[in-house]
Amino acid sequence: MKKNLLYVEVEGRIEDLLVRGHYKAGERIPPEAEFVRDLGVSRATVRAGMGRLVERGFLERRQGSGTFLVRPPDGARLRNGLERLETYTVQAERLDLALDCRDLRIEAAGAGESEAEALDIFPGSPVVKVSRVLLVDGESAAWMVDVVPEEVVAEATVRERFRADAMVLDMLVSVGVPVGFSKLLIDAEMVAPDGEVGRSLGLEKPSAALSLIETMYVSDGRSAQWSRNIFLPGHLDLHVIRELFEVRKLS
Repeated sequence: MKKNLLYVEVEGRIEDLLVRGHYKAGERIPPEAEFVRDLGVSRATVRAGMGRLVERGFLERRQGSGTFLVRPPDGARLRNGLERLETYTVQAERLDLALDCRDLRIEAAGAGESEAEALDIFPGSPVVKVSRVLLVDGESAAWMVDVVPEEVVAEATVRERFRADAMVLDMLVSVGVPVGFSKLLIDAEMVAPDGEVGRSLGLEKPSAALSLIETMYVSDGRSAQWSRNIFLPGHLDLHVIRELFEVRKLS
C-alpha cells in the first residue's frame, strides 16, 4: 500500500482491536509509540489514523492523560477493501474471527437466465451451486450462493475440496483456477422474514441488508464464478480506496 494510504490501514487495524473487545469504553488505549512499534509505521501515520477514529467519535484525546475509548464499534465485522480481491477467509483470519456455515448445499444444476448471463454461458448449461448461511463467531452473518460452471470445476471436486470455514474462491484458487479479477455490484436490500433469505437467516422481522453480487474472471477474461451474498448489518465493513489515475486539467 502506498505511504499516503497507510493512515487508512492504521485506522482499520486499531478499529479491529476495538471491535474484538480488547478495550472497554472508558479505558485508555496504548500510547502512539506502542502502535508505532507494533505496526511498523511512523508516529505521524499512527497519529493520523487515530485522529480519524477521534473524528468518528470512538476515541477521545485527553491532554496529559492519553487517548481513551469512548465507545466500541458494534459487532464483529469483516472489513472488505473493494480495491483488492481477497476472500472473507483471509479477512477473518486477520481479525481472529471464526468462520463456519450451516445449511450447506452443493448441487449440480442448470444455469438460470441471470446466472447464465453473468457467466456468459447458455441458459441450462451445467453448473455447480453452493449455498449456505455464513457464521461469524457462531452468529448468522450472511446468506450466500455461488455458481460455478462445470467446465471450470466439476461437482465432485467442489464436494471434495470445499470447506465450511472457507469461501468458494479459496477452493477455486486451491485447485489451480487462475482467478484474476472480479466485478462487484453493491446495493441495499430489505429482507423479509418470510422469504427464502429471511427464513435461512432466522429473521423475525424485516431487516435492511447489504447485497453483494459478484462475478469472478480468470486472467484471460472468461467467467469463473458468480455469487450473490446478502449480509446482515454489523458483520461487514466496506471501504473504497481510490488512487488518482487521470483528471481533466482545467485552464
